[in-house]
Amino acid sequence: MRKTTIPFAGTIIGLIILSMIGICLTACGAAAVDSGDENLYVSLIADLGDEDAYALLEMEYSCHVFVTSDRIYDAGSESQAAVACDVYYYTGTKPEKLGTVMSEGTAYPVSFSKDGIYAASGHHIEKYAVSEEDGVLYLEKGVYETFDDNGNAHYTCILGTEEQDSTEQEFTEMAEEYAAGQIIHFAYGASDGCLNHIL
Repeated sequence: MRKTTIPFAGTIIGLIILSMIGICLTACGAAAVDSGDENLYVSLIADLGDEDAYALLEMEYSCHVFVTSDRIYDAGSESQAAVACDVYYYTGTKPEKLGTVMSEGTAYPVSFSKDGIYAASGHHIEKYAVSEEDGVLYLEKGVYETFDDNGNAHYTCILGTEEQDSTEQEFTEMAEEYAAGQIIHFAYGASDGCLNHIL
């Protein structure tokens, strides 16, 4: 029996694979995973449930921040965003869960910048940071809007551990900082993980 071959089959398969990788990288902020940092979290990735997705965040820390979520949604161009995520960081001996960051509703996906992870709602914006020295996730700054019985707005700011009165301008500036952040895009499965970086 004569064997039939398809010309350029290897080339076609290679192009298909490259296209699939490109699609994954586009959904994940257009960067490949740094396998060194991913290896720090390999035990956590292996233990993820079927509904759990994860992402690595490239920030101004010694290694990437690892986040997981089971509250993923697709909303047009913001595919696989989340309203909440658990935050992990490699503390020198092993990865530790540092806490949870949670927004209120799909209009406010969790996002990040080079030095913080953001959560928001229509009436608050919070910025969380990782203390590498202490191995903790802490609220760096939060600005909150409340209304009295007459409908007058009042603004409060928490900066570190101090609460103080704030202004509508500070609330607006914090909202702009949140909006300028990069929305975290999550992926499922060990082979689909992706690195989020500031575009």
